[in-house]
Amino acid sequence: MDGNFEQTLAAEEKALDVFQASRALGEVLVETPTYQSFLRALKAINSDPQIQQIAAQMRSHQRALQMGIDGRSHQAELARLQSELEALPIVQEYRKAEQEAILLFRALDEFISQAMGFPFARNARRNGCSCGG
Repeated sequence: MDGNFEQTLAAEEKALDVFQASRALGEVLVETPTYQSFLRALKAINSDPQIQQIAAQMRSHQRALQMGIDGRSHQAELARLQSELEALPIVQEYRKAEQEAILLFRALDEFISQAMGFPFARNARRNGCSCGG
């Protein structure tokens, strides 16, 4: 057999193994209590009417700022609304769940990076995850 063919075949098999392992890891992570807690908190804030109302008001002030209309008053109102939002217990629960999920993913990244000998997450292909790090 051609050596290039064998090398290509071995590389493809290795890539398939890595893909399958990463898929299995993702399936396990999705089921962790930490991630499930984050998803519940995210769903709660996305469906909360008070949060939606505050967010709509914030967008209105942001649009006014983008158009250059009375910057000081809109900036002040945005700051007030942001404080009001952050003071809500549901938002505080979300922030806590979000931070715990980030810590989990960063710890996993550190573990994999040490095992591989190079930064894992920094070299991973992005697919829209907004988990930070």
